[in-house]
Amino acid sequence: MSKILCVDDDVEGMASRKDVLESAGHQVWQAISADEALRIIQTEEIELAIVDYYLANTNGLALATDIKQLKSTLAIIMLSGFGQLPGEGVGIANAWILKGSGPKQLLLAVRKIMAEKNRELGTTAET
Repeated sequence: MSKILCVDDDVEGMASRKDVLESAGHQVWQAISADEALRIIQTEEIELAIVDYYLANTNGLALATDIKQLKSTLAIIMLSGFGQLPGEGVGIANAWILKGSGPKQLLLAVRKIMAEKNRELGTTAET
């Protein structure tokens, strides 16, 4: 089980992702703003953040940069309507998922990133 933060100002889409992730055994927090996301990261042991590229008061890459400054080991999946990661996202986001691509793609990305993270830390965990 991974501890995952979903950040999106689209409450319905975020709720759907939460349901998918929880059904796969993950513990999920939700934030609708960058400020709320950063507060959660400071108080909880989040392992992975799933961040929408377009947020109401900022963009997801700016939030991802702030997240990495707070917790450099936290993995980030960026969600967007764009098909690929913009150049400025290289080295910040661990994965880029096309928004609306479905639960299978999301779970596959989470599984892959958490497996890589666990290998780096020399641990094993179910994802």
